[in-house]
Amino acid sequence: MCIAAPAEVMEIEENRATVDFGGVKQQVKLDLVSGVELGNYVLVHSGYAIEVLSPKEAKESLEAWDELLKVMDEEEL
Repeated sequence: MCIAAPAEVMEIEENRATVDFGGVKQQVKLDLVSGVELGNYVLVHSGYAIEVLSPKEAKESLEAWDELLKVMDEEEL
């Protein structure tokens, strides 16, 4: 199973962006989306931004990821 993760766009250069996954930075391609601006959140899958998120969608997605990570941490104990 593959999951797309939300990331904040930090830099844009041509068809590539540097995005931040909560402190982990990665280069992604922007070929599949348009209108990406600095500070936007995008869903990233396999090195590609596949969707630009609204601020509300980004907040909800980040909260869901935080909840998932919290549950996973608790299960390791």
